[in-house]
Amino acid sequence: MELSPLARERLERIGALSEEERARIKLSEELDTLLSEYFTHQLSSEDLWRRLKTYKEKGKGFLIREAQRRLLEAIKLGDSDFDLQYKREAILALETLKEESKYGEFELGLNQLERLRRSYQEEKERAFNSLKQAMQRKVELAARQLAQQGKAVDVEGSVEANVRASQEWRDFLAQHERAYGERFAALMNELKKLI
Repeated sequence: MELSPLARERLERIGALSEEERARIKLSEELDTLLSEYFTHQLSSEDLWRRLKTYKEKGKGFLIREAQRRLLEAIKLGDSDFDLQYKREAILALETLKEESKYGEFELGLNQLERLRRSYQEEKERAFNSLKQAMQRKVELAARQLAQQGKAVDVEGSVEANVRASQEWRDFLAQHERAYGERFAALMNELKKLI
C-alpha cells in the first residue's frame, strides 16, 4: 500500500512507526494480497484456509478474524447466488480454524442473510415485472400510433427504459432499499459479533 505524500508527512510529525506497527502493516498488506487472490478466483476456499492456517501456526491467528471480517463486509444485498456462496464458503472454512468455533451460529446467520437477499431480489423483480406489464400496454398503444406514421419502435426496450425512468420505480427502489438495507445491516451486525 503506497502512502500519499500528505500521509507520509503526518507520519513523520507523529514519529516513526514502532516495530510492532510495521509488522502489523506488513501482515495487513499480505492479507490484502491473499484476499485479492481469493476474490479474483486465483485461490479456492481450501487454498485460503491452508494459507491462513500457516499464519495461525506462526502465532498470527488474529488474521483469521480479520479475513472473516473483510469477507463478511464484501457481502452485498445485490450479490448473485454464486458470489454469496463463494464468500460463505470461505467464512465458514476459516471458522473451522478457530479454537472456539461458532460454526453453527455462523451458518445459521449466513442462511438468514441468504434468505433475506433472495427475498430482496425476488420482490424487486416482481415489482419491476408488474410495472413493466402496466407500461407494456401504454408503449404498445404509442407504438401503434407511431407505426401509422411509418415510424418503428422497439417496444420491449422502450418498456424497460420507461419503467426504469419512472418515478414509481424510483420510489419503490428507495423504499425497498431502505427496508431491506436496515434488515441486512442488523443481520450483518449480528454476524460481525460472532467473529
